[in-house]
Amino acid sequence: MAALALALLLCVVSIAASLWLKEQVERVLFRWRSVPLLHAVNVVIIAAIVADMYYRLSGIDVYLRDLADINGFWYVFAGAMQLVFPLYLFSCWLVARRRGREKKYTRSKDKKVLYINERYLARRYRDDYRSKTS
Repeated sequence: MAALALALLLCVVSIAASLWLKEQVERVLFRWRSVPLLHAVNVVIIAAIVADMYYRLSGIDVYLRDLADINGFWYVFAGAMQLVFPLYLFSCWLVARRRGREKKYTRSKDKKVLYINERYLARRYRDDYRSKTS
């Protein structure tokens, strides 16, 4: 039971790290465009890490060369996928919500700035921003 609890903790930490890394990769390589394939890769990698850690914490040695012969590992991997997927979706939703709040401005479809977010200005100047026009 302790192995499952520690694997769950590792799952949460891995999700946070992989979402941060995904953001950085999108920023550097894809100019902030969302790449859905990175989500699928993240989920598979995290599930493999969680399944491997569960095996190691349970005292069962797993080596990459023996992975094809171990049938039980694939059952644990499928269970880890079922554990990771809802947590990953919830984390993605939280990150998208945070990103929407921290947006500096809102743009129209022709990429013109419609208005600047007042919360961004208040955070930037460290005081309560009040617009002169409203």
